[in-house]
Amino acid sequence: MDLAEAWNERLAGLVGWRGARREVDWAGVEARLGVRLPLGYRLLVERFGAGAFDGLSLLVPGAPDPRLDLEGNAAQLAGAAAEWPGRLDPYPVFPAPGGLLQWADGEDGQLQAYWLTDAGDPDRWPVLSNGADGTAAEWERFDGPVGQYLFRLFTGRRPSAYADGPPPVRFVPAGSARSAVEPWEDEGFEGWDPDPHW
Repeated sequence: MDLAEAWNERLAGLVGWRGARREVDWAGVEARLGVRLPLGYRLLVERFGAGAFDGLSLLVPGAPDPRLDLEGNAAQLAGAAAEWPGRLDPYPVFPAPGGLLQWADGEDGQLQAYWLTDAGDPDRWPVLSNGADGTAAEWERFDGPVGQYLFRLFTGRRPSAYADGPPPVRFVPAGSARSAVEPWEDEGFEGWDPDPHW
């Protein structure tokens, strides 16, 4: 068993995931992106599919929720970077050479996880993470497969804005009864009707 696959299996055990494996047209996805993706990520997507680890959504190709689609997210992030340069300083945004390619998105901007892409072996791309409004001083780097990154994040073995300790973590597939991205609710304002003239 490959090291990346072994970490994915440890992660599946941690969250109690026993879902069926999925087939993905990786050749098509990588041709559209213009880059080969890390093996550990490809195996993770085949193992879990679209969904969230207690609020940390995995971005996957062809996700049923467009907010979780890897390719669409990459295009949106590139567009946003052109409109608001410097948002992810000191790094450029993919498809720029050495640009950031996002693969995980946390609720309320708690954590954003990217690969720092380069011309080298994608299996050696480091994971960079920060909060949605992070600055260069807040970037964290992890050298290893995404399954290992997530396992360490969820067991409290990795400093992060997302995990303060080892919480019980579940994986919730996209489209399940409990959505991967929960709608925001304003508690205590039931029945409140805004003034239309305000």
